[in-house]
Amino acid sequence: MTRSESLSKSLFIRGLQCRKSLYLHKCRPDLKDVLSEDQQARFDSGNEVGRLAQDLFPGGREIPHEGLSYQKQLALTQEEIRSGAGTIYEAAFSHDSVFVKVDILHKGERGWEIHEVKSSTAVKEVHVADVAVQYHVVTGSGLPVSKASLIYINNRYVRRGRIDVRSLFAGEDLTGIVRERQAAVAEEIAQQKEALRGEEPVIEIGPWCENPYPCDFRGHCWGHIPADSVF
Repeated sequence: MTRSESLSKSLFIRGLQCRKSLYLHKCRPDLKDVLSEDQQARFDSGNEVGRLAQDLFPGGREIPHEGLSYQKQLALTQEEIRSGAGTIYEAAFSHDSVFVKVDILHKGERGWEIHEVKSSTAVKEVHVADVAVQYHVVTGSGLPVSKASLIYINNRYVRRGRIDVRSLFAGEDLTGIVRERQAAVAEEIAQQKEALRGEEPVIEIGPWCENPYPCDFRGHCWGHIPADSVF
């Protein structure tokens, strides 16, 4: 296994969207577009939503990432689990050469639960894939998971005074569907690693350049398209 074949949750999602984008991110990051202010604002907003959702499971312990290697984050997560922590924010796991961070890992009445937080107002297909790969990695690393869910924004919530996080967020249990997808997740991981062992994939521009997320290699892939093109 070469280093270039290792994956993360975000890289897995990128590879689902476009194998070429995955390859460029790993092998030619110098071709990436400059992050716009609008994109940075969306990232910051998503981070703020994640912090608010932690109040749904108060008193947890957070695994930091600034300045820490993956191995250190993994070790800190295991230390918290062994010490009896009931809730861990940003818990780190690795399996099958895939590294993931779980937004909220909570020990409920029936065992450990994965809770992924999104700033979306509905459950999307890409969110299901996100939770499915987390389930694959966490259970593959040896931690049984009794529940896997998505926490998202309740667009019917009207704020009056302080934010009521119980009303701000909605949730959907995805346990059944992510368990059904485990064989497909393992196969997808294998295919993405295979793609990274080869040459740059030849993939034409298309809807996958924007859906489900705007690709940050658009400048490279769309460079041959005239400014006044119908595209």
